Amino acid sequence: MLIEQAIFTSTQTDRADGYQLACSSPGLAAADAAELNIWGPSHDSLLERDGERSSSNFFRLASGSYCVSRSVVAGAEYSGRGEVVSTQFLVVPPELMVRFANNPFAVLRAATASGSLCVHDRLPKSLEPLSLGGRAAVVDLALLAQLARDPGPRAMATLVHAALANERLAIASHTPIDRLMAGLFSLLPVECRGDVSFSTGLKFSPSRPLRLAAAAATDRASCHALEQNGYVLLNLDEVKANGAEPLSAWPACVEQLLACGKLSILASELEKQRPLFDGSQLDELSRQVQARLTGGASRPAVIALRPAGASVEPAGDLAPELMKRAVEQRADGAHLRRHAILESVKNRTTKSTVEELVTALAGQPAEVLEMLERIDDLVFAGIDGDDRALTELQVLWPTVADELDAGLVEQSREQYLRCALAIWNDCVAGQIRRPERAVAAIDVLCVLFED
Repeated sequence: MLIEQAIFTSTQTDRADGYQLACSSPGLAAADAAELNIWGPSHDSLLERDGERSSSNFFRLASGSYCVSRSVVAGAEYSGRGEVVSTQFLVVPPELMVRFANNPFAVLRAATASGSLCVHDRLPKSLEPLSLGGRAAVVDLALLAQLARDPGPRAMATLVHAALANERLAIASHTPIDRLMAGLFSLLPVECRGDVSFSTGLKFSPSRPLRLAAAAATDRASCHALEQNGYVLLNLDEVKANGAEPLSAWPACVEQLLACGKLSILASELEKQRPLFDGSQLDELSRQVQARLTGGASRPAVIALRPAGASVEPAGDLAPELMKRAVEQRADGAHLRRHAILESVKNRTTKSTVEELVTALAGQPAEVLEMLERIDDLVFAGIDGDDRALTELQVLWPTVADELDAGLVEQSREQYLRCALAIWNDCVAGQIRRPERAVAAIDVLCVLFED
């Protein structure tokens, strides 16, 4: 399936001088071309801000296709009046948007990776339609892991809440707007994404009626223009500092998922196909996710080397026995794979180390112990090569580390370091060499020891 494309910029052609649809692929429908000509940003359309001045854009055409575009500064204008803004439009059929999870940022990434999205030194006389292979994940876990740390769960949940509650929303933040909006798409069901039109760096224009827009908090004139045209201004930096209003069901669920790091639950729920789903069913989706968050029996954490009900004051040579009992009590298929690792570590773990860790954990609240259990699951899954687990660990470990005493954090790290070294030795120097698993163990350690 092909993607028609066009470039809107300032140039001199046989038809006209100035901003126009300068070139396009031959299959671009006349109605779509006319709409792009009206929508295209012209001179001085980009927001003034630090760093790269550009804008990612997304909206639905009247024909039913989607337009994904990128606007950038592309040198000096031929007329000499300043910088020229160039916009490359990609007209994406609905069927192809579905393959990219209705996520315009996934389309932009694929087009950039293929070399199709670029600034031309000289405008081509004609453009060829694009053919983009592959597909996109429904949820960008790595991006959400970053956003869970900055601007944080509350700010992201507030963004979701405001985006759902307002017909027009302008967003200001020190966090790059492209990153925030890409994160927003990963936090919405696929079926809701097509209605969320946006630009991440264009000034307001009545010819571009968008649902979400970027705002520069320091540019009062730009903010005033947005508010005068019905936009609600959301400053996410103020949300971080001062908190925010109560959240509706789905945003509240998002906040909890980002805070506890259980992004795999989010991904697995949003990956389910819901052909008739719309925004009115978000409350039901929230209840389903909450049921998964609160369901399931608690398991003892191997990090503590302490199975449920173990004495806080162990006696004798207890370290091997604790490990053995911990494995036995976690003897489902996923946890049995850990037995060999624990056996190789137990001889390196001293009785005093175990006693110190068990005693320290005895006074921890139940919610902290639950997070430690989850950390344990993620560490071993990450070592097994589970990318989702590693991403969740990036989110959850800083939260756990903030909740624990510094000494307990170091003891926990020590236990995982012992495991990783045992794995490294077995994978690199053992009879069966698995360097990829040794590398995965190091990746896990990099998360746990990151400051």
